[in-house]
Amino acid sequence: MKRLLVILFVLLLTACATKPPVQEMSNARTAIMAAKELPGESEKSDTYLKSAETALEEAADAIKQERYEKARSKALEAKRNAQAAARHKQAAASDAPQEDNH
Repeated sequence: MKRLLVILFVLLLTACATKPPVQEMSNARTAIMAAKELPGESEKSDTYLKSAETALEEAADAIKQERYEKARSKALEAKRNAQAAARHKQAAASDAPQEDNH
């Protein structure tokens, strides 16, 4: 009986680990879109944004190959890079001279 429970537990863990990272992909796409919409530009923000887009593409390719752990990792990387791009864009926008609307 114990052996059966262990086998079922292992199968359950395996089943959870082999699902496509749908939420992570969605979060990465949202972070990239948000970063693109922010005002401000800098070389660093552009570099981070390109890295985010590349990581998202690599995640999509990994999903096609059913390499879900790699896809999850790349999706998380894409989100982190997009968030870094957003921080750099916000910093660049706050450093830019403000227009007077009077």
